Amino acid sequence: MSIPKPLPPVLSEWAEGVVGPVQAVRDVSHDRPNSRVWQLTCGAGRVFLKVAPTPTFYVRETRAYREAAPALETGTVPRLLETHAQQQSLLMTQVPGRNVQTLALTPAQQRTVHRQAGRWLRRFHGSPGDLAPTDHADAVSEVARAVRGAEAHLESAGDLIGKEEHEIVREHATELARLGPLPGGYAHGDFQELH
Repeated sequence: MSIPKPLPPVLSEWAEGVVGPVQAVRDVSHDRPNSRVWQLTCGAGRVFLKVAPTPTFYVRETRAYREAAPALETGTVPRLLETHAQQQSLLMTQVPGRNVQTLALTPAQQRTVHRQAGRWLRRFHGSPGDLAPTDHADAVSEVARAVRGAEAHLESAGDLIGKEEHEIVREHATELARLGPLPGGYAHGDFQELH
């Protein structure tokens, strides 16, 4: 477990300018170095303040909350309250519900949750018509990055996977490079029940 990160004063002031006085702050960052997320308790309830790890992630997440999220079912995605470009920060509402990790589910209930999540993700992905030309260029760049990164991932995996699996990854990377333009859509990038 990582040491809780204090909320920087510049972000505290900004958040209070949007939601009013903050009574409590709790670091809810994921256990990885680039995760910076706080739960703030204010007069309106609980909100979340997130600092994106890079300018690219900030732009992508801001666009997703502004453009894709409003088309999704109310209450299934946080509502963006405000952004702070200089600080690469987003302030958003809390989504009602409980973390799946905290529930004792039967296998049948787990399948139901996964089906519901899959349906939600399909709506989120949208269609290629939802994307701007810059999004398509970004998608091409991401595919190229994945192809280039395959060898680095194999190297870091070392002997955790066998020689056969190494070859399968190399074959898939080669095939991915040959596919040409792929249909585009929004990609969530962190859609998992474990963090």
